Amino acid sequence: MTPLTKAPRHGPGFGTPASVDPAKLFKLPLPMQAEGVRLLFEMGQTMDQVRARIGLSRKAVEQLLQVDLPFRRGGDVNVVAEGV
Repeated sequence: MTPLTKAPRHGPGFGTPASVDPAKLFKLPLPMQAEGVRLLFEMGQTMDQVRARIGLSRKAVEQLLQVDLPFRRGGDVNVVAEGV
């Protein structure tokens, strides 16, 4: 039997800190930017690592963490949540 080999990965891969691209992150709506920053912390990144990855000051990162608005696409209706 031959051992199974993994296909080579191209790019940073999903679910790694490298997959959070600051150029793309800051094109997203503010609630999604905040979620991207939270994901970095959930992946075990320190404040200094998050700051280095996205290029923001500590204060700016902390302000993003304060955003708790849910992301909504224009015109979408959640039938269950809104009782429609």
